Amino acid sequence: MSTQASKTYVVTGASSGIGRELAKQLAAPGCEVWLIGRNSEALDQVAAIVTEKGAVAKIGITDLENGDEAARFLSSHFPPDKQVDQVYLAAAISMFGEVKDIKPEDWQKLYQTNYLSPIQWCHYFYSQMVTRKSGRIVLISSLSAYSGYPTSTVYATMKAGLLGLYRSLLHEGRANGVAIHLVSPGFVNTSIFKKAIYRGTGYEKTLREIKATRFPIEPAEKVARLILRGVNQGKQEFALPLYAKAVKWIAPRFPFAIGIIHRQLMKRFRIS
Repeated sequence: MSTQASKTYVVTGASSGIGRELAKQLAAPGCEVWLIGRNSEALDQVAAIVTEKGAVAKIGITDLENGDEAARFLSSHFPPDKQVDQVYLAAAISMFGEVKDIKPEDWQKLYQTNYLSPIQWCHYFYSQMVTRKSGRIVLISSLSAYSGYPTSTVYATMKAGLLGLYRSLLHEGRANGVAIHLVSPGFVNTSIFKKAIYRGTGYEKTLREIKATRFPIEPAEKVARLILRGVNQGKQEFALPLYAKAVKWIAPRFPFAIGIIHRQLMKRFRIS
């Protein structure tokens, strides 16, 4: 097992949001942090911060939506003899709008980026970690995986898929010395909303609806800190912050309560 000073981390979605903050907070003298994404300028900025903290920053430019390109990237940069200790799969895109307005290609885009891509990267590194009998993979899901999210159905569907991956692979990994985690944040203040795909709605309207829920929109820096704290404490499946933890517990036990929230959301969506 690598010491803290010599660990190698891989973070997808490292150019912004939770991925960016995870990369910055993982950086420590002597370790290596791989920053994976498409925005080279943004990744350069993160790399500068990682380097200032004494870590070695490695930038990996690849399109996670393109499975063939990602496969070539993985095999060329992470051969079997290169040890990777921890992988954080934070890359995602979001989408808002009723399903009646969603296009078939929208489903495919999120399916590839938010579901198939994490599976591809998870499988690649998991296979290597099993051989070494050590390693950690952290899947970044969403509170919507438990509660659903009308007007963001495509996003919620893909994140729920990661829940199935986690709850199955967890036990296989445990028997092979590999730790699997799944973290489900609530609303986070990142660029994911501005970059989202909107069908029959828009950015400003969506933000108003989110704020109307009265659930706080947490800073990405805080969320990343809570993720790393939970992982380091050995938590394997958890939601954050506190309200998300409560909703995760309530959703399967009292679905009518979640239904009330969803009906209110739909009412606001259709009259605003």
